[in-house]
Amino acid sequence: METTIEKEQDRQALRSFNEHEAWRSVLELCGEQTREGAPAAKQDDPVEKRVCSLSYTLKQAAKRAGVNADTLRIAAAELALDSFLDPRGKLRFPVYTFSPTAADPDLREMIAGYQRLHPSELRTALALDQRRLDRRLREAGLSPKRLVWRDLRGLWELPETFAEYRQLLDVREDDAGRGKRKRRGGRARRRRKQEAQSKLRNRLIDAFPKWRNDWRDQQQLYLHIGEPNSGKTHDALQALKEAGAGWYLAPLRLLAYEIYDRLNEEGVACNLLTGEEYIPVEGARITAATIEMFNAADSGACVIIDEAQMLADADRGWAWTRAFMESAAPEMHIIGPPTARQLIEVLAEAAELPCELVEHQRLAPIAVAERHFTLESLPASTILVAFSRRAVLDLKMKLERLGRAVSVVYGRLPPEVRRRQADRFAAGETEICVATDAVGMGLNLPADVVCFYEVEKFDGKDDRPLFPSEVRQIGGRAGRYGMSTTGLIAATNRDDLDRIRQLYAQTPATLTFARVAPSVDDLNLIPGSLSEQLTQWAELKSIPQELRAVITTADMDERIELAKMLSDDDIKRLGLANALQLVNAPTRKGTRAYWLDCAHMILEGYQIPLPAEAPAPINDGGDLEAVEFSIACADIYLWLSRRREFGQFCEAGAQVREERREWSLSIDEALRRNLNTARRCRACGALLPSRHRYRICENCFARRRH
Repeated sequence: METTIEKEQDRQALRSFNEHEAWRSVLELCGEQTREGAPAAKQDDPVEKRVCSLSYTLKQAAKRAGVNADTLRIAAAELALDSFLDPRGKLRFPVYTFSPTAADPDLREMIAGYQRLHPSELRTALALDQRRLDRRLREAGLSPKRLVWRDLRGLWELPETFAEYRQLLDVREDDAGRGKRKRRGGRARRRRKQEAQSKLRNRLIDAFPKWRNDWRDQQQLYLHIGEPNSGKTHDALQALKEAGAGWYLAPLRLLAYEIYDRLNEEGVACNLLTGEEYIPVEGARITAATIEMFNAADSGACVIIDEAQMLADADRGWAWTRAFMESAAPEMHIIGPPTARQLIEVLAEAAELPCELVEHQRLAPIAVAERHFTLESLPASTILVAFSRRAVLDLKMKLERLGRAVSVVYGRLPPEVRRRQADRFAAGETEICVATDAVGMGLNLPADVVCFYEVEKFDGKDDRPLFPSEVRQIGGRAGRYGMSTTGLIAATNRDDLDRIRQLYAQTPATLTFARVAPSVDDLNLIPGSLSEQLTQWAELKSIPQELRAVITTADMDERIELAKMLSDDDIKRLGLANALQLVNAPTRKGTRAYWLDCAHMILEGYQIPLPAEAPAPINDGGDLEAVEFSIACADIYLWLSRRREFGQFCEAGAQVREERREWSLSIDEALRRNLNTARRCRACGALLPSRHRYRICENCFARRRH
């Protein structure tokens, strides 16, 4: 025992000696000047204490220079400021060299040149609205995502130094704060505001649509409930064909296309109507459409609402609720999984709509595999599921290098390309289909095996585990009726397979809420700018008491972001109805700038700009992403061209539709080749792992942090 204690004491002594020597080595870099506010360094002080007295930490130095720590770290690297890492890994700056630097106005301004600016602060300093700031930034060739002081000093009458800029910003923020306090007033004014909100909520509740319509007595709802691959859609379509007139409403253009083709091939004339395209067929009284395009005033004899679990979708669920509650067709067929049954039945009761349940059983049995598959051992006719575009493309490349023929399906692909890729897989031209959860939304993609490469997904806000309902919806694609004895749900490693088995065995949570969106009449009741109206409408949640247990408001985030990009004058010139229509355009974060350019041209009465020309041919992943972006912009153009309010500004619609078709074909052709879509670190060029989320590798990230 004594020997063990002695050895431990020796090790501690050695560690102490090594630490002492490490601090001595950095002490030589510190000079003799003591930091302001620190006790004077003495020769008999511990070495660590002397180093701390003679140097600034990163945070202390940043405060001394009047910038934030990240700015100083970058400036130190770029300007080669004297600095070192202490034995604890902290970045330090010797007082004797840094103090003169921070005191020199020119050097201090050089450091401040690396300071990142937030667009909202710049907007305040310049007293501009978002639209005018965006215009100035575009004209100056600056990106709002990367604003640094050295690019802006002296521009647009801004001060020449960062210190003066901060003073200007403080004055403007104080003015804004005083104005806000003055507007809000005291406690009595807040009480009046609450009373006004209460009155507004009641007015909105009074304006809530009445769903118990006169025609309910002549309506019958058939609720088709069952797992995927149970014949729900087939039976509902038979009823639509027998009715001879009506609608099939889908969540995706791809699914609407599929039904459009299917009915016309069977000799049943059917139109196609999506947000971007209308294909009339002579004599057709049936229309296959994306659900947002449904015209309830012309419901026909029969309406099919597919994928009814989308009632609960935060962003688009309002369209399912509207179609369900406003359809005047004598016969309605709603198709969904068991999780949607309770919600639909409650909504039907609220509308006094007679509801008949039609339960469907799977046509082919399904089971969870006993053992996991590796990428090398995946059987033919397998859908391999990942949850990001980059993971899908990386897996495609890996599988092709293993000699496998691969199709891909992911959300950003144009519908035509997804369909071509799916058709090749269904026809056996490819062995594996690598897909995101887009594959779980009604796509006719028969497979023997659905194999999960990932069991977590990014839902737009956070990474989270899959829900049991998602495993059932996606995994339910396994099993081809009449072709497979059993469909298999699998995973690519043992732990993930165990997790999939647990999730599949759980009873999925039932859907709780359907969604509703505001009408123009609703917004007319609310004061403020369009973004404020949308925000307040969402916050008020003005739902009648008897429906609050099953109805909630839609997610307005994207529409609010678009509305913020329009000034009050823009809204006034457009008119509220047109402005609301405009912010409903199918945008995402990357296409907002193009949408804003379109909005500005509409306001000025000019033709909207054409989408950016796509690269040709597609040689790598960067080209592929650029073509996808051009198609996304083309979708906005075509969506606007199909709107009565904006069609006059989109005279090149035929040209854009043809270019979009060619770009889609080029993507399909590129995906048929062994296209190299490998992602590389933007800093060093190293290959990035397929599940790596960021654009630089871990090594470069670590170097930047230090």
